[in-house]
Amino acid sequence: MKPAAICFFDLDGTLLTSDSVVAASSVQALQALRAKNIMPIIATGRTLCEIEHVLEATKMTSVIAMNGQYVMYDGKEVYTNPIDVAEIKALHEGAQSQGVEMAFYTEEKIRATAQNEIMEKHYHYLGEASPEIDAELYLKEPIYMLLLLLEQGDDFFPERYPYFQFVRNTPFSNDVVPKGGSKARGIAKLLEVMGFEDVPTYAFGDGMNDLEMFEAVDYAVAMDNAVPALKEKAAFITANNNEDGIAKGLRLCGLLE
Repeated sequence: MKPAAICFFDLDGTLLTSDSVVAASSVQALQALRAKNIMPIIATGRTLCEIEHVLEATKMTSVIAMNGQYVMYDGKEVYTNPIDVAEIKALHEGAQSQGVEMAFYTEEKIRATAQNEIMEKHYHYLGEASPEIDAELYLKEPIYMLLLLLEQGDDFFPERYPYFQFVRNTPFSNDVVPKGGSKARGIAKLLEVMGFEDVPTYAFGDGMNDLEMFEAVDYAVAMDNAVPALKEKAAFITANNNEDGIAKGLRLCGLLE
């Protein structure tokens, strides 16, 4: 059944509180959306194995994962965009030359090239354990997203590796996907494949990797804790992620009473 509307939700800093849990008010709001035939969809830089607790808490079955690289609707895979193996190899070699470790993301697992302090800081920041080591995973399985683990030195990579786009998403990492890949592209592919181009769309976010998503939907809602550039693109600004911002934002949009 075609939904009456679709709402896309970023996770970190948006649907998740600072304690990395979904607020009770947000769970109730998502249930209320579904009762009105409004489809809530997660749109995240994370992969599926990182968000199992969110899927369980919210009963959501649709995800734009790894910044648009992998799309699942109602539990079914509808779009994937694996990264070219030769390009991964080249970037890996360049990262090693700079003393930078990487992480490889499939739809089911994360593996790192090696452990170091920045790797530990990054996954602690996300509230996750550091991944296992497998520097050759990209030779064995499709990889949809990469992470560069670095606190500085971002400028070294974009000019040398034009196949990729690099977005700093935490103080310790850059999200890396093929140029043109984004949550926005994942959204566009979902709407195209499912025949939902005429369905009203909404997005909630807080970070720089939500900018293109905001431009891809009809109505954008920035959290109060969002970066200034995102607030400038928003139709609405709601409360922060720790103060019932999701439920309040849905009311601002007129989707909930």
